Amino acid sequence: MTFATRILGSAVLALGLAGFAGAASAQSDTVSGEGTLYNQTSFQPGLYVGGGLGWGWADDDDDWTWRGMAGWRLNQYLAVQGFYADLADITVGGVSDNVDTYGAELLVSWPVSNDFAVYGKGGLHNYNDPTGGRELNWLGGAGAEFAVARNTSIRTEWTHYNIASDSVDELSAQLVFGF
Repeated sequence: MTFATRILGSAVLALGLAGFAGAASAQSDTVSGEGTLYNQTSFQPGLYVGGGLGWGWADDDDDWTWRGMAGWRLNQYLAVQGFYADLADITVGGVSDNVDTYGAELLVSWPVSNDFAVYGKGGLHNYNDPTGGRELNWLGGAGAEFAVARNTSIRTEWTHYNIASDSVDELSAQLVFGF
């Protein structure tokens, strides 16, 4: 599968999820007359958990990925979260191995509407280096979050993991539950 095909497929998946979320949220901006979805989803301050699937690639290698996370939204603009991600079998530095990582991220969100927000993120991650040992490095990314029901949202995001002399990029879709 070529790089362009991977990007195009991932973009179609993200746009499809965005369309689904938009259609679901367009049905009603209120839930039981208690206010907008924005006021009752993981956009609200407090604890949230989630997980998702994605597609990761490095050099000429690619594979399915998955991620789990838990976080705390400080307000509608800032959140901190911890995560574990399995970046699957990817070649890094000429060595092929199952790369997994965990770390912490800061999300800076911009609410575009009552049920849609875009965000950027950055943080640190500790990964198993295929060439031996564990290493600490940086990550960054961007995404969009769509409120689909009370305390539930869908995220689509891109994450860039800096790993050794290479990097791993991931496009993913995640389901998030707020408390």
